[in-house]
Amino acid sequence: MQNKIVHHGFMSSLLPAGLIVAASLAHAQDAYPNRPIRLLIPMAAGGSSDILMRTLSPKMSDNLGQQIVIDNRPGANGVIGEEMVARSAPDGYTWLVTSIAIAINPSLYKPAYNVVTDLTPVSNLADVDLLLGVNPGVPAKSVTELIAYAKANPGKLNYASFGIGSIAHMAGELFKQASKTEIVHIAYKATPQAVQETIAGQTQMVFGGTPYMLPHARAGRLRGVAVSSLHRSPLAPDIPTLDESGLPGFDVTAWFALFVPAKTPPRIVARINAVLAEALRDPQLRGIIEKQGFRPGGNTSAEFTPFFRAEVAKFNALVKTAGIKPEN
Repeated sequence: MQNKIVHHGFMSSLLPAGLIVAASLAHAQDAYPNRPIRLLIPMAAGGSSDILMRTLSPKMSDNLGQQIVIDNRPGANGVIGEEMVARSAPDGYTWLVTSIAIAINPSLYKPAYNVVTDLTPVSNLADVDLLLGVNPGVPAKSVTELIAYAKANPGKLNYASFGIGSIAHMAGELFKQASKTEIVHIAYKATPQAVQETIAGQTQMVFGGTPYMLPHARAGRLRGVAVSSLHRSPLAPDIPTLDESGLPGFDVTAWFALFVPAKTPPRIVARINAVLAEALRDPQLRGIIEKQGFRPGGNTSAEFTPFFRAEVAKFNALVKTAGIKPEN
């Protein structure tokens, strides 16, 4: 009987300790973040994702009260870095900032993780309009004339991209499908090469980021016939959209977004989202971002998640119908 009483007393003494541990864990979560955050960018330093976050992260770090350490992990069009985050602990201390490539990769590379179920979208950061540039030697001054010329000369026009699976490639294939034309894809290794080859006439068309393309269009080296989003670019309000130019619903932008591992507590996701949104509302930071050619974002996880899933589905369907194969 005495042993039972002692045992009961011992177990009772453990209860307050257990409550203290649970309370400590809860406090640690409430105090998020209480250590530095690793921000993984699956592209080389100097790219658009990198530029965006090096602009925004100091403000976000100040608001969080913790350092944000940027870790560039390029490789396999972003797949290597994406998987590292997908496999990380869902505790809010590993972030992923990447481009629209994350919505294209699953259809081409069949990664070991699932971008829809293994990652939680936090928010879009910004997007960039694409400009459809045409070599001045092509007898077409509008999208309507370009489509008519392509239909009259099937297989004669080539469009350049900066690699298989790039947004320039996807935009070109979507243009072909929407316009019901036969245009040949020529893949190059980088954006400057694809644009320069189009200027030189080796290819006749190219989709490229509006900030990069506009100087060539203004100088007459390329003819800017349309932008790819549903709204005219603030950098080029005189250039119509493809939607306005006879391809209703055409909407492709190069977007950038923040993700965390799936199962990250919603409260932490909301905290990250709020800090990002605050940075994106800062007038000085917005000015810097807009000057670089980005359209700032900052929507909620609930708003961005369905958009992201729709983009994954859109490019999956495109890759299948166009028969696109990854580079070996």
